[in-house]
Amino acid sequence: MLNLPESGHLLLSTLHGQVFSLIQSVLKVFHRHLQVLLHPLQLLLFHSEAELHPPQASSWCLEG
Repeated sequence: MLNLPESGHLLLSTLHGQVFSLIQSVLKVFHRHLQVLLHPLQLLLFHSEAELHPPQASSWCLEG
């Protein structure tokens, strides 16, 4: 470990906290961008699945 005075340890731990906060913010932004980019693909897959397997009418709707 580094032989730093107490103020050096405080500065280093503060720097680590700031770096981790920055990384967390960048990952959150990346996650949002990924969601925005993948949303059209999810819709496309959902609609193509719905066309392949249309919902069946319930038996209670057919009676009457």
